[in-house]
Amino acid sequence: MRNTRGSGRLVAPLTLIVCLLSWNSAAADGSVSVDDRAKAAEAYDQGTSAYLAKHYEVAAHWFERAYRVVPTSAALLQAMRAHQKAGNVVRAANLGLELRSEYPEDERSVRAAKQMIESAAADNVLVRAVCERTCTLELDGALIRHSSFFVTPDIEHTLKAAFEAGETSTSVEASAGETTDVTLLAPASPAPPPVPRWAFFSSLGATVALGAVTIWSGIDANNGVDAYEAAAQTANSPGINTLGSPTPAEQAQGLLEEGQQKERRTNILIGVTAGMAVTTAVLGVFTNWKGESREPAPKRIEASVGASRAGGGLTIRGRF
Repeated sequence: MRNTRGSGRLVAPLTLIVCLLSWNSAAADGSVSVDDRAKAAEAYDQGTSAYLAKHYEVAAHWFERAYRVVPTSAALLQAMRAHQKAGNVVRAANLGLELRSEYPEDERSVRAAKQMIESAAADNVLVRAVCERTCTLELDGALIRHSSFFVTPDIEHTLKAAFEAGETSTSVEASAGETTDVTLLAPASPAPPPVPRWAFFSSLGATVALGAVTIWSGIDANNGVDAYEAAAQTANSPGINTLGSPTPAEQAQGLLEEGQQKERRTNILIGVTAGMAVTTAVLGVFTNWKGESREPAPKRIEASVGASRAGGGLTIRGRF
């Protein structure tokens, strides 16, 4: 009997030693600062003292604090045990799920976690949540670290997922011993803001101005056709080259080059005008013709897939 009591008193100190070794190893590779290691060790020591004094609620608080500062399997294991001793079976089982998932190579911790999970499974509901994209989960207003967790049966629980584009939510309710799979979809990206009316009219004015310039350029190009044709008819004539004046052939070539330049200018203007016209048409579709509201009503659509005792389905919620 003396040996048994002695080994029991050594459990917490030995676990503390293992935890400190884990923190030292993490600090050695630069992932944990000396200050964080000291804070985690102090929190773990507080938890150990409370645990030995049978103040299990307080012990669980300190062990979880130590885990948040420097995550180790030893701190999570002791937090799970403290919650179990305090009668917080659901919380203990949730830590067991996290422990089993995060430290699969720690056989001792995994074995204890499996026992805790099995003891809670029959009287509670196991929820396995999957987010379409990276998200942060919140259950009944409290953040949760792990995507698998237990909830109390026959009670409607609210599960939220926060994505970069917004939040989605669904309800979860099932009977004891059941497992519920929930998929949370990211909300659609918000629609672009409406185009102000001045932007449309500015674009329309630019389109009209470009159209007028294009018409002038086309007329200007056509006005040179008759002069070029007349010069082309006399291009083979030697003409009279007095005081360096151009010959008919040189005149025809100059008029041809000038006409080609005007034609290119007109073609470019036609393309630019057409592009501006398309832009104006698009702006017209998205222009806010009703004017800006002084109290804009937010629009929000939420979609989620959930399951309950009545079945599963897709839920879409909107606010207009």
